[in-house]
Amino acid sequence: MKIVNPELYDFLKENETGLCTDWKLQEVVAYVHIHFSDLSDFVRIIGNSSYFDDGGIEVLMFSNTICIEINDIIGGLDHSLLDYKDCFEKDVWEEHKEEIVRVWG
Repeated sequence: MKIVNPELYDFLKENETGLCTDWKLQEVVAYVHIHFSDLSDFVRIIGNSSYFDDGGIEVLMFSNTICIEINDIIGGLDHSLLDYKDCFEKDVWEEHKEEIVRVWG
């Protein structure tokens, strides 16, 4: 059974998401690009949690978006990245599936 935060799930489906390998940490990183105009919605969805303590969340800033790693957010909800599979492009998911299952399965 899939356990997701429905608002976060919908938000991820509506925004650009991706997966990449952090070679230094040897793990798959899930991320979302958030348009500046949607930032307050994202903050509302994840709530005023520890993600904003001690200096906030590390982001990459682009011309129209910020990019945020979401592994800790999903894990902090006691959810699995596996349950958010449909929020990512199928070919990208398949490329990283084995490692995701190893870590999150």
